[in-house]
Amino acid sequence: MLNVYKHSHFSADAFGHGGNKRTAQVTELLKRSGIAFHEANFSNSVATRNKLSPYLTGIGYSRSFSTNSKNKYAIGRYIKLFERFIEINKPELLLWESTSGYNSLLAEILHKNNIPVVGLPHNIESLVTGSKSMFSNKESPDWLFEELKYLAYCENVFTISREERWLLSNAGIAASYLPYYPTVELEKYLLNIRSEKQRLNKPLKNKKDILLLGTFYNKPTFDGYVALLRHIKHQKSFQINVAGFGSELLENMFPGENIRVWGSVSNQTLQELIIRADLGVVHQQASSGFLTRIPEMVLAGIPLLVNEDAARSSADIRGVNIYRTFEELSMLLNDKVPEMPPVLQRPVEETFFTNFVKAKIDRGA
Repeated sequence: MLNVYKHSHFSADAFGHGGNKRTAQVTELLKRSGIAFHEANFSNSVATRNKLSPYLTGIGYSRSFSTNSKNKYAIGRYIKLFERFIEINKPELLLWESTSGYNSLLAEILHKNNIPVVGLPHNIESLVTGSKSMFSNKESPDWLFEELKYLAYCENVFTISREERWLLSNAGIAASYLPYYPTVELEKYLLNIRSEKQRLNKPLKNKKDILLLGTFYNKPTFDGYVALLRHIKHQKSFQINVAGFGSELLENMFPGENIRVWGSVSNQTLQELIIRADLGVVHQQASSGFLTRIPEMVLAGIPLLVNEDAARSSADIRGVNIYRTFEELSMLLNDKVPEMPPVLQRPVEETFFTNFVKAKIDRGA
């Protein structure tokens, strides 16, 4: 049996934030397909008493004057950490979700040791506004080609959005599309909410309930919803509910009877908010990756209004209505509420992913 490892910088939690959800999806797919693997543990096991050796390794790796001494030491320490992991655990295949920060070095170290890597980036990090390279200190998007260099070490890169697969393919990197879809447990939870919405079949109120849901610690999401709320905060014909991790950051920014900020909510409260909602609005500044809440809200039965930047890989999802301007959004909000969207089907790309990994294992990687 091949010695397979997987590493993510997030824990697998189907009810957590977007990163947790993607890791939960990948973990469940592997287990459901009977693919045995170990979770790689890169604990701080490298002795730090001799700091000169990692520092010299870091200098040898990064000769850029823009990389400070602290970063050079960290680079050297991570290189030694990954080399030690290979020496002790002898991996024969690694499924690599942690494609950002110092963990980028992992693919290069594995490649140098002839160990195949399958990439599963949660997003192209260098295209996220405000992100910075650990190696050159460049800010986004100027370090895109640095990031592509590490992804190119992979046998195949399974992206969460079609746009990223297209980008990597144009850079000569083997890439496939693995769309996000909730775990079986979360899918059941969302479909139960849909059934309850159908059962209640509420008559349309004079004041529509609008739900804004997201992870507000994510800068493109935070900035997008701030811009949205500034535009619609005076429209008294809506009751706007804002919920999700970090949404409490908005609590004092938008006082008003028609806006309620719920903060991080329990599953029970989230269920109640979704059942109550007539529409969901998803508004994000330009970024990479994919918004996991889009298919989840559609599964739960909420018609969505989504701006162009947020609608990555979502244009073909029935129930997603894309708007380009705030004026267009206002027209859609004041129009009649769209019908409940049909249930999403589990994507066939999940089977392609697991078959690819199985084939690697059967061939001895």
